Order: sequence, then structure tokens, then C-alpha cells
Amino acid sequence: MVMTPALFGRDHPAGVLRSEIARATDSHGGLVLVTGEAGIGKTTLVTDAAHEARRRGALVVGGSCWDSDSTPGYWPWVQVLRGLRRSATAAEWAAAQEAADGRLGILLGDPANDGKAAGPSTGEADGDNASGASADGAEAFGLYDAVTTALVTVSQSRPLVVVLDDLHSADPASLRLLEFAAQHAWFERLLLIGTYRDVEVEAPGHPLQQLILPLVSRASATLTLTGLGRDEVGALMAVTTGREPAPQLVDEVHRRTGGNPFFVEQTARLWHSGSPVSTIPPGVREAVRQRLSLLPDAVVSLLTAAAVLGREFRRQVLAVVHGSPVPQVERLLESAIVARVVVPRPSGSYAFAHDLLRETLYASLGDADTRRRHAAAVRALDAHGGLGDAVRPGDLARHAHLAGEELERDRRIDLLLAAARDASGRLADEEAIGHYRRALALASGEAGSEVAGMPDGTGEVAAGMPGGPDGASPGRVAVPDHRRAALICLDLGEQLRHSGETAEGDRLLDRAVDLARELDDPELLARVAITLYRRGTLGGGGAFMVTFLGEAHRKVTGKDGQDSLSADRLAQELAIHIMALARSGSDDEALAFSLWARHDSVWGLGSAVERLGLTDEMAVVGRRTQNLDMELHATSMRWVALLELGDPAFIDQYRTFIRAAERSELPRFALAVAVDGSLIASLQGRFTEAADALNGEALGMEGEDHEAFGFMGCHLHWSLHLLRGHFAEAEKVLAALPGARYPYPGLLEALTAVEQGDAAPALRLIAEQSDRPAPYPRAFMPLWLRLLAQTAATTGDRRLITLAEDELTPYTGQWVVSLYGCDIGGPVDLWLGMLAAARDDRDTAVATLTEAAASADRLRARPWAVRARLHLARSLLARAEPGDTGRARGLLAEVEREAAELGLHHLASAATALRTPPSASDHGTAIGSPAPAPVPVTAPTPAAAEFRRDGAVWQLRWDGRTVHVPDTKGLRDLHTLLGLPGADVPAVQLLAPEGGSVVIAAGQLGGDPVLDEEAKRRYKDHLDRLDAEIDRAAARGDTQQVEAYDRERQALLDQLRTAAGLGGRSRRLDDRTERARKTVTARIRDTLRKLDSLHPELAAHLRESVTTGTTCAYRPGHAPDWQL
Repeated sequence: MVMTPALFGRDHPAGVLRSEIARATDSHGGLVLVTGEAGIGKTTLVTDAAHEARRRGALVVGGSCWDSDSTPGYWPWVQVLRGLRRSATAAEWAAAQEAADGRLGILLGDPANDGKAAGPSTGEADGDNASGASADGAEAFGLYDAVTTALVTVSQSRPLVVVLDDLHSADPASLRLLEFAAQHAWFERLLLIGTYRDVEVEAPGHPLQQLILPLVSRASATLTLTGLGRDEVGALMAVTTGREPAPQLVDEVHRRTGGNPFFVEQTARLWHSGSPVSTIPPGVREAVRQRLSLLPDAVVSLLTAAAVLGREFRRQVLAVVHGSPVPQVERLLESAIVARVVVPRPSGSYAFAHDLLRETLYASLGDADTRRRHAAAVRALDAHGGLGDAVRPGDLARHAHLAGEELERDRRIDLLLAAARDASGRLADEEAIGHYRRALALASGEAGSEVAGMPDGTGEVAAGMPGGPDGASPGRVAVPDHRRAALICLDLGEQLRHSGETAEGDRLLDRAVDLARELDDPELLARVAITLYRRGTLGGGGAFMVTFLGEAHRKVTGKDGQDSLSADRLAQELAIHIMALARSGSDDEALAFSLWARHDSVWGLGSAVERLGLTDEMAVVGRRTQNLDMELHATSMRWVALLELGDPAFIDQYRTFIRAAERSELPRFALAVAVDGSLIASLQGRFTEAADALNGEALGMEGEDHEAFGFMGCHLHWSLHLLRGHFAEAEKVLAALPGARYPYPGLLEALTAVEQGDAAPALRLIAEQSDRPAPYPRAFMPLWLRLLAQTAATTGDRRLITLAEDELTPYTGQWVVSLYGCDIGGPVDLWLGMLAAARDDRDTAVATLTEAAASADRLRARPWAVRARLHLARSLLARAEPGDTGRARGLLAEVEREAAELGLHHLASAATALRTPPSASDHGTAIGSPAPAPVPVTAPTPAAAEFRRDGAVWQLRWDGRTVHVPDTKGLRDLHTLLGLPGADVPAVQLLAPEGGSVVIAAGQLGGDPVLDEEAKRRYKDHLDRLDAEIDRAAARGDTQQVEAYDRERQALLDQLRTAAGLGGRSRRLDDRTERARKTVTARIRDTLRKLDSLHPELAAHLRESVTTGTTCAYRPGHAPDWQL
């Protein structure tokens, strides 16, 4: 059988019919029944099967039943025999008549019937025959036998297919004849196909039920057609209209029609002609009404109440709203299920088979009756609070909205706000925004809603609701409640910003500011100001936020002169004020807001103890007010505070949060579970698990439109890559930061660079922020302090070291946690230990790093424990007290093992380098170092060697890795030596390279007076020439050349003063040479010591190749081609 476009989704039933037809043409037939509701495609399917039968050489005849009191008995069989007489050959028809012994004329209306009555007997009681004739069962039997014999006779000439349509409208005798033929002709090449609406026949009390059921048991196949799938609906719409429908349109049509092909085609045609898809076509409406008319009145009454509840409903809720006992409701629902008007759901709820059924019932109500029913639903459900989860906030909000003035305004607003928060927790942003808009319209005194449609109980938009096309509920314009409108503006504005609609969100926040000022309400001003402040904690805010905080603070406290207070301090004091008012007035909603505000305003190092108390109280308030969102957030923030304190109990608190979040089944907390799970896995070194959590389905739900999470997702990936030492991947994330609207990309770029030993970006950023007391919002400040400490330790800059130690020392024993727990930056003691090592306080470094490793062990933070032990080993080697070297080597072996197991290859390599002893140079004295040198190195390829100065920063590249280092004299010395490989360079030349050949000559005079008369004359001549060159350069306006000549002149004068000695006495050269040797050797050694932590491979090469003394030299085994 060739599938036609009309048979979408019918592959299986069409295949069964194809098999039955093939068997009938080759062997024997039987009975096939095709069932389903009106419009489901029964006739289309059997029509297509008839075409297939004719293609295979069968004769096809058929008849349709008609539900009318004037329809004669055996009407479908009359049509079959007429078709047979018309389609059979003369010989076939003659043989059939002869075999039937001339009795077919009764059905064909032949008057020559041996004096028999013109009308056929149906075999029923007197008066049941349409012709008015009476007959007994024997006469009916003779008729059944005659018809069956005729059909069998024709089938012996060629296969015969008989199709009887709409058997649910047949007379009883026609069904008995069908049963007789099926029983007595199954072995012939005769296939009987019947269609009927099972949903009608199976309804209690249907007159044909007892006649059709025996047919079902006798059928060789019964094919029940159900609605098309979503994809088939889309394909049918495309064929019907000639264009591809949008996916959202397909979803809505599938939901509304249940996949009924007739309903789909009618709806698609109306939509194609320009009508809304919610319009019910007249033919469809009539079909649905006819189907509902078959139900008992009690069932229709119950289903009308269910239609008010929504597409889905629970029997307990329906019982309350309908005012009937649950057992009675269950019995009535069972009847609706049998009629396939209602279907049970696995969750225990019920749903209309498709929306057209519900909408037809709902439309039968008048507007006033509809509003009263919705208001009654709210009141009934309020009175039965024990229903709990059976009633979702969105259900109640829908009833409240559609109840209009039948329900008190404040109650409507309450329910809309509860639904908005519930939808936000489910990440249903569009639904949440709709609820907030309706609540704002009510509070503002507007007559109707601003948005189209109203979600029904399933979260879908309910069509056919009263109030016009915008779904607005009717009612009078009420007196505005400006205070409540301002608070709703805050919530709606934040929801819009979270959903990516930043401009509209900002406008609503501005509206809240205007309303607060207009009302001159101190508490409202404080709440608006704190909301603006909290928005700025992750970037943003600006000058207006600070100004408005001050305005609110003055109004609340009545004090002027507070302009010197920071935004953080103002927000903290405002939060305390709101908290006090909320407690005194028993206002849990305001108390919840103030607790969160205080929590966020004090965030940062040193606040964890207070935040623990705040999270405890938030959880209590959340439970008391049944605010699950608040309770779960508080539970999550509590493990963060415990971790920040270095308390191992954080892991138990984390597990408590996970269990509670999973029980809630809220998508928002599925996201939180994924984020927190990634953070904990990363902290403990389970990096694959952490990456899987970040890349999982839960995090995919937020998307780029969400303002906070759009960049927070990038931050989580970056932090994981950085901890693992995957710097290339971290830099790829950096490239994506602008698109994610990350507020401070420079901070992450600087941290990424300094992790690789390149301090230049960090130094530039620190210089830019040096005049700001708080360079970043509180959520980012711990991250900034980590950068400050790491940069200070890397560069050895004494000023930065002091600044970083002053900031971090009060928090020893704690952990650096940023972004409300989304960034864990290690123990504070790790950074303090590195700072102590950078200022050569080796005892403090060893003690502090030992504690950092122990803290990491307590928290099972393996990556941070490895890192702390690596730095501890380096400090032990530098201190070099008895036992330090052995302890350090043991630590390094442990670091190598743990780092390799965790995949921290950059830390494993650093540990290997520290364990490898330095090799001695063949030329002079090898450069020593407080820390052992890394592994022996070979010269890299020419392109990999660079030692170049760029302003105040040197760019050093060796063995494929580049670092940036602040300028030092030791680097200049090394640069000179690298430029003269193999040459002996006097230390005096390195000490004062600006002096040129005169200084070099002076340095070569052995133990004689530093300057004899000839040398003094040459000095004088050189100075005279420099004076002349300075004058000429000044005349040209060449200030750069003037400065260069002036530096050279100053260097010569310094040399003359040094040579002359005190009181003009000549000094001996060996005094000066010895000073140059000591100075140059010390500064080269200091530079190499700093390079140990920045680029250990380069430091190892230079130690191996550079010698110092009265002359210094660079003699590598294989001289690379340096880019200098």
C-alpha cells in the first residue's frame, strides 16, 4: 500500500490492513474493525485500504450507516448489494442471485418476491421494522443466509472487500447480519471491514453496545486510532496550508486538538485564513458538542467545574470546588475516562483529552457565572489548606485574575505575586513576568492586565477566557496602592533584568524610585535603595546608586553629614533599620528582605560568622512563611560561610542543601545543585565531575539572556581551568567575557597572567585602581585581594607585599571566597605564606604555609593542599636549616605524586624542577640561589629565546613559555651578558654602563691609582665634548638626546668623585673593583631567585651558564639566538 499524505502517523494500522487485504486476495478473509473518535481518520484509513484492494484485483463495495428515525432497516446492506449489482459482472451477479434463491430482492426493493412484503424484516419485535412489516427470527435468518451466500458466491470469482462505515449509527439487524457473515464466511476470500466510534458505543447505556462487543471478539483485528503525534500534526498542517508552521504553533495546535486529524485540518485552515489559532472552527465545535451530549448530565456538570480549574486538575481539588464527595467525583470521572473525554495522568491528576473539549465546556458559561466560579474556587481552596501541593500557585493566580471584582484586590495581588515567585523558581521567566505585570496593574489601579492570555493550571496560556483578547479581567478602576506598586516594580524590574530585558527592568526600578520619593516613606526608600545596591554588587550601580543610598539613609536616620560613608556602610545600616522595623511589626516579608540585604551588604572576608547567624534566621523565616526559595538559598549560603571559616562541617551542610534542593524538584535549584556540585568537586580535585556538572543539562537552562548567570557560567569555567593549570582553555573563556557581559574582565585576565608568571597585566591593573579605596564591589573584593597578594609575591615588590599583608593578615585561618561562593581562591594562609617568602621571612613563611596545607587537608581540598606544600617545600629549601632539606624533598615527592594523580601537571613539573640539584659551571663561580635550581635544561630553538625590555617591564621567553617581569638592575646585567656570549665583561662596566669606554679603561688599571694624569685629561676632554653635544641637541629641541647625553655626563662625574676619594685623595682601583664585583653578583643572584618562581627553567639555564666575579660572562653549552 502506498502511503498518502492523509495517512500521517498511521503506518501501523495501514500495515495491518495491507496484510489483511493480502491474505483475503490469496487465501481467506475475515472481519477487521477500525475504531476511534469522530474525525480521527477511520474513513480515510479504510478508503486508502480500498484503493489498495482494488489495485490487487479485489472487488470493493461499501455502505454507510445513518442515524435517523426514517432510515430503513438494513440500510448499509442495501448499499452493499446495490454496489455489488453495479460493480459485478453480469455473470457474477446472476450467480449471486441464483445462490441467494431470489431473496436479495427484499433488500433491493424488487416487487417480485413471491408475494412477500416489500420491506425487509429486521428480526426485531413488532414495530421495530422500518417498513412496518412483522416477521419472526426464521425470516431474518433466511435473509442473513441469502446475503452471506451472495457475497461468498462473488468472492469465488474474485476477492471481495465489504466496507461498512459508522456502525455506531447502524440498526441492530444490520449488526446481526454482519456478525452472521463474519462467522459463516471467514474461510472465503471475503474481507469485511467496519468502522465505528468506540468512545460513543462504550459509553454506559448505549443501545448497540451489546451487539458490537461480540463483533470485537470475532474480529481478526481491531485497530483503534488515536491522536497524531506532534511531528505528524506539523506535517499535516504543512500539507493543509501549503506552508511550514512555526514550532510553537505546532505545539499549541497539538495541545488543543489532541492530534485529531479533522480538528487539525480545520484549525490549520482557519489559521491560514488569518483567524487566531484559538478560534474553534464551527464543524469542530459541533463535533465536540455532539460528543459531550452523549454524557450524563451529572458528568457534564462535573466536567464544567473541571474546565474552570484548567486543562489538568486533581480529583480532590475538583471535589472541593464542585462541592461533591471525593468518591462521587471518582465515579463520575470514571465515566468521563471511558468516554475518552478525560485521561488520567501518571502523577495522579486528570486532564481533558484535548483543549477543545475543555474550551467548549468553558465557553458554555456566561461571563458573570465564570467570574463567580473562579472566585468560588479561590475561596473553597483557601478553606481547604490541607490540599497542599495539589494546588499550585499558578492555579490560584489564574483563578484570582479571572475572578475579577468578585475577589478582593489585595487577595488577588497576593496570589499573583506568589505565582510569580513560584514561576521564577521554576525558571519560567515569561510566566513570572506575566504574573508580576498583572499584580502591578492591579496595584496601580488599572482596569486590566498588560499581557495577552493567562496561563492555565499547566502553565500554558488558556484560550477562550473572559475579558477580551488581552485576557484582562473586567472591573472598575480602583484607587492605586502606590506603596505596593513600588515594591512590585522592584520585583518585576529584577525579574526583567534577570531575563535579559535590562532596559525595561531599569525603567521599572526608576519608577519605584519615583514612587518612593513621592510617598516620602522612609522604609520604602530604604528598600528601593537596597535593591539598587544589591543590583550593583555584581557590577553596575554607579553614582546614582550611591546618591540614592545617601538620600534614603538621611530619611531613615534623620541625620545629615553622612556623605563620607561608603555605599557598603550605608546599605548595611539601612538593612539593620528595616530589620528592626520588620521585627517590631511582625512583618515576615520585610524581615526576609532585610536579612538578605544584610547578608549581601556585609559579604566579604571577615563576615562569615555574622552571615552564619543571618542564614540560620533566614531559614527559620523561610519555613515559617513557607518560602521554600528563601529556605533553600539560606541553606546553600550557610555551607559557603562554613567553608570560608575553614570549618570541615561545611560538607555536611552542603549535603543537607543538596537533599533539600532535590526534594523540592524546582528547576532553579537543579541549577544550584549543579553549580554547588561543580564547586565542591573542583575544590576536592574531582575535576572531571566538576566539568560534567558545568556542562550538564541543568546549567543549560539558564542561557545567555540571564544577566547574572550569563557571566557567572563563564566565571565558573574560567575558575576550574585556572585551578587545573589549563591556561589555554582559561584564555579561551577570557575571550568570551565581553559577550557574556562580564563586568570586570581585566581582573580575570590579570589573574590568568600572574598564574603563569606574567605580572605585567596585574601591575597595570593595580596601578589603575591604586587611588580607589574599594576597587570592586564586595562580591569581587576577595578575588581582588588574591590578585594583590599573588602579584606582590611574584614581583617581590615591597610596597605591594606590605599592602597585601595588611589586607589579609586579619583573616588568617579563613579562605578566600568570592561571588557568593562561586569562586574559591584557597586558604588565606597560602597567600600570606607566599608573601612572607617574598620578603625573605622564611620562618614565618614555613609556619604559615604549614597551616595552609593543614587547612586544605581538613577541607579535603587536595589541589590547594598540593599547592601549599609546593610553596612550603620551596621555603624550606630557602631557609636551609637542619632537617629542612630532607623535609622539603619528602614534600616535593608527595606533591609530584598527588599532582600527577589530580592532573595538575604544572605543579608536578614545578616540584620536579625543585628536586633536581643545580649543575656547576666550568667558568668561574656558578650563580647560587637560596632555592635549589630546577631540572637541567637544554637550549631551546632560536625562536623560543627572548630577553627584551619594554618600558618598565621585561619580556622573557624560554622553552615555549613567556613571562613579564618588572625592571631591575640584575635583569639589565643579564641582558648585557646575553648580548656578549663567551665574552668576559668587567663588573665595573656592568655597575656603570653609562660611563662608556672611560669607565672600562679605568677598570682595567690593576692596583694603580684609579686615575692618573692622562686619565684625568681624557675625562675632561670627554666632558667638554658632552657639553658641546648637549648644547647642540638643546638648540635642535631634541630633548630625548639631551637627556641621554646628560645621563652619560652624570655617570662620568660620579666616577670622578669615586676615584678622587675623600678630600680629593686618589683611590686605589682594587677598592672599586671589589665593590663592583659584590654589587653585580648580589643583584644578579637576587634576580635569579625571583625567576625561580616565575620561570624556573630560565633561571636554571642562567645559573648554569652565567659566572660572576671581577669579570662576568655568559657561556652556554649551546648558545641560543636571543632576541634582545
